[in-house]
Amino acid sequence: MIPSGQSLVTLQPARQAALRAIAEVEQRQESNRRLPSENPHARAFMRHLTGSSRINTRSAQQIPGLAWDPSFKIWSLKTLEDELDRLLRSHGEYCCSPLSREVQQTLFPDVVHRQNTRHDRRSKLNSGRTQRREDKRLCHETVLRQNLTGQARLELNFHSPETVKTWYTRWADELNEGELARLFWSWWRRFHSLKELEWNSLSGDPMWAVLFTLQQIVEETPEHTRQAERWQVPNKLRDMRDDHA
Repeated sequence: MIPSGQSLVTLQPARQAALRAIAEVEQRQESNRRLPSENPHARAFMRHLTGSSRINTRSAQQIPGLAWDPSFKIWSLKTLEDELDRLLRSHGEYCCSPLSREVQQTLFPDVVHRQNTRHDRRSKLNSGRTQRREDKRLCHETVLRQNLTGQARLELNFHSPETVKTWYTRWADELNEGELARLFWSWWRRFHSLKELEWNSLSGDPMWAVLFTLQQIVEETPEHTRQAERWQVPNKLRDMRDDHA
């Protein structure tokens, strides 16, 4: 490790004071030498930074990033000293009010960088988990929607022009109009009587208008044509084969 005095980038005075205070207190603890009974790290830091181990209003304002305002009475100088000692004692890991993030960044930039990196990594992991859950949910909903649409298409195969409105009413609460329209327009060409709906198809009319026109067509369709179209649906064809068996 390169000594700080020989490094290409000189440490800021406050960071130097923090590192010197930590080293001093730890050396004294290892050698069982006497330390202040309260907040030894904070007092050593203030001595190295300002020349006095006691925190007062003027010396507090020399701590970079603190922006101490003596008129702001929520925190006392004692609280400030307690939290400063905890920050130094934890080697920068714990930073609580009245200390600011800027103080932590100034005294322990490596710790802040590590914490930010760890936070970003956790955020990415959580984001990835959230995205996977969302993708799984959307996939599940898509499959359910496809199954629902498939069921509606299957049921539509068993309807003639006379009964298709019943089908539409049955599925109007399950599928949106666009989905119902796509199914309807893939079905209508099976019936010759509905050729008049060609214009509605090209015009993009809403389904209520299409069904209104369809009802008029059904009412005007001769009975023999209606009867023939009833036999076009699959279940009727099966019934007819059964009758001839």
